[in-house]
Amino acid sequence: MIQSASLLSGHAPRGRRHTVELLRKLPLQERSDLYASGLKALESTQSLLQQGKTVISEIIGPSAYVEWEHYPKRDAKSRTGALFYYHAHAAAQRMPAEHGHFHVFAPNNRAECPSDQRYTHIAGLSVDARGMPLRVFTTNQWVTAECWEDAERVCALARQTALKDAKPHRVGQWLDAVFAFFRPQIDLVAHLRDARIKALQERGRRHLFEDRRTHILSQCRIDFSTQILALEELGA
Repeated sequence: MIQSASLLSGHAPRGRRHTVELLRKLPLQERSDLYASGLKALESTQSLLQQGKTVISEIIGPSAYVEWEHYPKRDAKSRTGALFYYHAHAAAQRMPAEHGHFHVFAPNNRAECPSDQRYTHIAGLSVDARGMPLRVFTTNQWVTAECWEDAERVCALARQTALKDAKPHRVGQWLDAVFAFFRPQIDLVAHLRDARIKALQERGRRHLFEDRRTHILSQCRIDFSTQILALEELGA
């Protein structure tokens, strides 16, 4: 259940206690699957570090990094149509310690989706300069020009989305593992997004999806160590 204090801010509760409470609700097998995904993500991270790389350098390549540019330029797209890209806003618009963020999209061929919007945004993932995850977040419809879906549908699409065959492959594989590891938080921000939209609309915010004052609708801080320790505490 989403706390009322979080509705208007869009911020999920943070800290170890809230992480444990969130993960405690899951069946043991699901917690075990999360733990395995976390280990896979860490192995992928360590493999890059051993070569003097990070997921950021892997996706940016040797060229100079430019704010607002998409990396890769034409987006990274899998054979199924799922895609992602990495970019950064101006420094003043980033959260503390954020280098940039990934946007991940699922293909969406529902008949009601416009022909130029055959995709749905799953979540954004902010990372620090080492490529370590900081938060997951959702964006307003005008930001991504996506085919909008409610939280339940977004969560279902997220579980069907695979990026491992998108280039660069190692970044796609890393994103698959990270999104699987933090699946409970991604589900949480999707539902918090819908709850916040409803609360704002009930307070008279009309045309919210086109409102340029509202960029991020919901967000949740995440941390590898906190997630791993919480799962171990719960017996994953």
